[in-house]
Order: sequence, then structure tokens, then C-alpha cells
Amino acid sequence: MEQTARMTENSQVALEAAAGSMVLLKNLNHTLPFLAAEGKKLPVAVFGAGQVRTALSCGVEPWKPVNILDGLCASTQAEPDGLLARKYRNFALEQGNGEPELASLDIPGAAERCVAAAIVITRTHDHYNCTLTPPEQSLIRAVGAAFPRTVLVLNSPGYMDIAEYTPMVTAVVFMGLPGQQGGAALADLLTGKAIFCGKLADAWPVSLEQFEQAAMQTDLFSGYRFFDTFNKDVLYPFGYGLSYGKSVMTTYSVGLDDATVTVDVTIENASSVWPVREVLQVYFSAPEDAVSRPVYTLDCFAKTGVLQPGESECLRLAFPVSELSRYDTSTATWRLDPGYYDIRLGFHSRNTTIAGSILVPKPLVTRELRPCIERPSETVRSRKGAKPFSYPGEAEERASVRKHAMRLSPRQVTSWITRYSKKFPGCRGGKQGIRLSDIYEGKYDLRQLVAAMDEHDLRALVCSFGSSQPKVPGAWGASADLWDRYGVPSITICKGCDGVRVERDVRDEETGSLIRRQYATSFPAPSLLACSFDSALIQRVGAAVGREMREFGIDLWLAPSATVHRSPDSSCYHGSFSEDPVVAGLCAAWLIQGCQQHAMAALRHVESTVEVTLTERTLREYDLQGFEIAVALGKPKALLAPSIAICGEALSLDNRILSDVLYDEWGYDGMAFASGELFARFPSRPMLEQAALRTLRMILDSEAFRRAAM
Repeated sequence: MEQTARMTENSQVALEAAAGSMVLLKNLNHTLPFLAAEGKKLPVAVFGAGQVRTALSCGVEPWKPVNILDGLCASTQAEPDGLLARKYRNFALEQGNGEPELASLDIPGAAERCVAAAIVITRTHDHYNCTLTPPEQSLIRAVGAAFPRTVLVLNSPGYMDIAEYTPMVTAVVFMGLPGQQGGAALADLLTGKAIFCGKLADAWPVSLEQFEQAAMQTDLFSGYRFFDTFNKDVLYPFGYGLSYGKSVMTTYSVGLDDATVTVDVTIENASSVWPVREVLQVYFSAPEDAVSRPVYTLDCFAKTGVLQPGESECLRLAFPVSELSRYDTSTATWRLDPGYYDIRLGFHSRNTTIAGSILVPKPLVTRELRPCIERPSETVRSRKGAKPFSYPGEAEERASVRKHAMRLSPRQVTSWITRYSKKFPGCRGGKQGIRLSDIYEGKYDLRQLVAAMDEHDLRALVCSFGSSQPKVPGAWGASADLWDRYGVPSITICKGCDGVRVERDVRDEETGSLIRRQYATSFPAPSLLACSFDSALIQRVGAAVGREMREFGIDLWLAPSATVHRSPDSSCYHGSFSEDPVVAGLCAAWLIQGCQQHAMAALRHVESTVEVTLTERTLREYDLQGFEIAVALGKPKALLAPSIAICGEALSLDNRILSDVLYDEWGYDGMAFASGELFARFPSRPMLEQAALRTLRMILDSEAFRRAAM
């Protein structure tokens, strides 16, 4: 196989993305890193069929897969036990799925030959069961008892129910679904060639049943917002992650500059040997007198660069005070309730310091809207009587900062009144013979072209977007080919949350002979990539995907999602980023920004639910927040409307959530399409023309138009 420069570069991006996202959850007795002693490799016994059948991708066929065993074998520091390695390789070839019988593994013999062990637990994206099987449970007990240094490697889309078994091992690593270079990245981290700097983008409770408690009602309390507000035990908090070094906040301050909250923090590497990278997380607590809100929510975060021992870095974050507001359903306004808003700084949700407080003397409206859904009977759960998570000294911190609270004057806050669009009147001035290239050259207005299109072609362009046969084998679909009549080319659309999902081996339909190969790179799944909390890294992944799209002739990537995780039971868990809408929205925006350096991206919703009922407050403050962030910062060229009903109304172009919220409130100027029906009601011609204008603007920006116009 001839390896191109693009393939080499993207493979390196995949390696760095995987290494920068994996999370070290436990590390006792200097279990990690595995370092060679006296110039010899450290002998390590690796257990679990996942070392050979490592779950790397989510549908993208990687051209260079590196499993865990191969990654460790290539290491200069660790040496996997040869007898075990042969047994697992042979078992993988002969048996396919499953685990070898425990009796067939010579664990005492391996303990005599090796000084450390690794146990690999693997789950693929389409067979994601959070519970350990009886053979896996027995394996952890036996290996943990035989080896003083044992690392449990979780090669899964996300959360695993392991609280009962973590005391049996001395280290735990969340590997996730890491892409084609996953085995190499894990080996680099386990041996200290790279440093752990990932943080959990989801809280891990002590049992799977706690997710069910959190999901009993579809409201604001999900993930850490539920566990921390109602003080449920967690195994690992949201934002948690260890490193080989130690970072500390040496100085911090919170200020209020007009209507902007500013945070300045100095983070220092307090270790003497290992470099570190830390994620500063900024949370806020709101007054609880008026309505029920989570005890605190994440507002923003920032990641340091690599800090060598003794080095420090000052991070500055700023955000508008309006981000502290909540939605009032009764008045359809975003508002700041009177009281104290405490600003918390820390390295995970249960490791924060109250660093400042803002006093709002009276209710303030920050934005006036109009309702977008009917009011359902469900409400947001009440915190009344609940004792949230707390820590020693928290009350003293709160009292201290409130003595010096920064008072927010009503004059500092601007109340915005949203202007909603009037009914679109339709296009006028149509003239036969106009082509899209004429619009590009400025000879005619786009409305004139749309006005000249007959209704059949309008419906093909708008309602059947994506349903045509793509020219690229393995792509998801294409838009209608209207080249002959209007000079509108067909654009090709692909899926693939971890890269470009296309057919690798392109063969002649008649002879079956190989014509060419499309080598796509498999990157970390979104549920792992979010753990990097790294804007530059995620943008690089997006740019790498965009380069491959351009090479294969694909115009639109149907992948980045801002859907929030509510439970690992979701079949689409791996394809979205986090339980927190801020993290989900920012990661989607960064991925879109990177991709659109070379191609175009479509923001999408990936939840498999058919219908959901929730309050408008929950919808706006939680489920839609990430999408608003992704639209504002990522500026996607398209948006895929999911086939889902909210409070009994299908989410379509004639739904207020899309027409009012997406276009008027958020200022989105891209196109929207659907894999099913785009309109809930029979669309009028002006509705089709308005959608066609948005679609044609996107096609004008596409590589397909540039190729066809040459």
C-alpha cells in the first residue's frame, strides 16, 4: 500500500487525538507508567480478548488499525508476555468472539514472569453493555489478586459499571473508542512517552441504576447536575482525570467588567518529574429562591499548554453575565433572579473553590422571546429538602466571597427584544435560462433563479435533499442533480462520527475488479474526543476529516452533534460528546470549524428517541443550549432536523423550534434538511422557495459547484 502525505499526516492527528483524550482514572502504588528497568523492557501480562480485537472505530473502516497488543509490542518500555499474547492471538483467530476460559490462562505463571498486568474490557459501539460479564468479573478478581500492579483498561464508548471491581486493581484507564491509532496511543500513555491529560466529559456514578434515577424525568437534572445536586455517590465526577504530575491553582481572581465576568487563574505544575496539562473549569451557582436549578453548572473551561515541573501558566476566561440567567416560561424571557451568583473554579465538578460572587439586587430581564412549544404537564424536579454535594469549608468560602460580592447594576444589563421574521412572500422576477453560475458571477439575483424553477424541481431540491444516489461509493446520499436545467450540481453527503464513512475498496460492478481504494482515517469517537477538552486538537481532527472529504469528492459531512448524553443506554451515545451542553456545543463547534477549512459540515441530532415531552425551560436551558453554541461559533453550512416529535409536534421547518428559535433567535443563515419529512404540513410555494434559497446558497459554497463550473 502506497501511503500518501495526507494519510501520514492524518494518522498522526489520530494518534495525538487519542493520546490527548484518554483518561487516567486511578493510579496507586506507582502502577503507571510502565518504565523499563536497567535497560530492559518491563514484562507485562496482558489479559482480555480486546487486546487483539480492540474496538477502535464506529463504522469508518480504518486503513491502519493498531490494536492494544500490537501497540505495546512496538513499545520500547514494555514487553507483553509472549505466552499470553500467542494464546490470545490464536483464540481471536479460532473463536472469533468471547473470552478464553479462565482455567486455560496460567495466571500464576504469568505473575512469576511479569511484574505488572493489564486487563482489557472491550465494548463496541453497537454492542455497548455497561455491565461486566461473569467471565470478566472472574478475570479481574484473579488477575488483581495475583499482581501487585494491575491496570484495568476500559475500551468502551463510555461509562462502565465497575465500582465493585476498582478496589481489586491499582490503576484504571478509560481508553474509549480511540480510532485507528488507539493501541499506539495507549502504549505511549502507559509507558510515559505521552502524558495523560484527558478529563471525563460525563460523570460516572457508582451504579448503573443511578442513571435510571436521573432519567426518571426529562428535565434539567441530568448527569453531574443530578448527582451533585442530590448528593448521589459517584465513582468519578464530571471533569475528573489524573496525570502523572500534579497541578495546583496558585492564584485566582474573579471580576466584573461592566456586563462581563472575568476569571484569572494561575496554574502551576507542582510535581518534580512529569509534565502536566490541566483543564480549568468554571462553574456557577444561582439563587435557589425563585425556581429549582442545579446546585452548579459549567459555564466555560480552558486547557493549559504542557507545563514542565515548576512551570506555571495564567489563564484568563471571560463570559457575559447574561449566561447566568435562566428561562422563565411564564413570561417567555431570559432573566436574572435577585440574589448571589457564586463563581466556582476547579479541576472537576467536585473539586472547586468559590472564588467570587455577583449580587443581583432585583430581577433583570436579559432577553424577551416568544414561546416555541406548548406547555406540557411535566415540570422541573424540585430541590426542596435535598442536600447537595458539599465539602469542608464551603460555607466559609461562600460567606467570605459574599461579603465582597460585586453588585450588578441594572444599567449594566441590556434587555434584548427578539425580532421575528415576517411571513416569507415568495420570489419574484423569474427568468428562464438563468443558471447558478450566473448568480455566482453577479449577473442575476438568486431569487430570480428560484422564481423560475417549477414546483417539481423545487421539491426535488428541498424535500428530497440527500436521497439521490451519491457518486462516491459508500457515501450516505446526494442532492438532486439539476445541472441540465439550472446549472445546479449534485453535492455528495457522507456520515461517520469518527471520520469519513465511505467504501474502502471500489470495485467494478460487472467484473468485480478493484478500481481504486479510498483510505479513510478513523479518529476517536466523539464520546472520547470530548474528554480532551482541547479546542485546537478537535479543530485539527475536523480539518483532517475535511481534507479527506475534499480528496474523495465529498461536499457535506453529516456528523458533528450537540446532543447531550442522558444515559449510556442510548444507541447513539458514542456519536455525541458529553452530558453537559456547554462541552457538547463547543466540541461540535470546534469540529465544524476545522472541517469547514476544507469542506462543509452539517450539525445534527443523534438521539434515537421518537418522541420526547419536556418543558420549554428544559428545552432551552439544557437540550438546545449546545446546539445554540454550535450554531453561533461553528456556523455550520447545514443542519439535519431529526425525525423526532417534541411535545407531540414534529420537528420540521414549519415548527417554531426551527423557524423561530433556529433562524430568528440564533441568527442561523444555513440550510436545514431532514432524513424524513421536512415539513409537517403541506408546504406552500413560498415555503419551498425560502428553503430553496438557503439550499442554493450552500451549494454555491460547495466544492461540487466549483468543480462543475470549471
